Amino acid sequence: EKDKIVLAGKEIEPVEPREEKIGDCSVSLVDFVATGKKWAVDGSLVLAPRFSQRSLKQPSLMLSTREVLLTDLRAEVAALGMKAEYSALSGYSQLTVNGKIFVRKDNVTGKIDVEGPLCEDFYLVRSVVCDQYVTL
Repeated sequence: EKDKIVLAGKEIEPVEPREEKIGDCSVSLVDFVATGKKWAVDGSLVLAPRFSQRSLKQPSLMLSTREVLLTDLRAEVAALGMKAEYSALSGYSQLTVNGKIFVRKDNVTGKIDVEGPLCEDFYLVRSVVCDQYVTL
């Protein structure tokens, strides 16, 4: 049986996660409940956060309106005064920054990882990567 949520004294059934369009983006992780109200402007359903310990453990959702390209990241990192080398390898592409920070992008999934020693360069590069996304 699904968890029931009580909001404003009413029991509300949770909304099942499914893929939805928000502008040009597709969102596939939804952990909210419908309040039963509609927004007057366009009739969209009003959602409220699900109050449970389970929902607090979910990872953040990072959205971008376009594909994040390592060649674009290379230009941004270079603008910060760091040396960046791009290479395309089997299964992934990689950006090597100052010879010690690695930004890898899986060619199939598009997942981007930032690896390297925890230093000022690492945090600057990670910041450049994270700035490409909106985090929900």
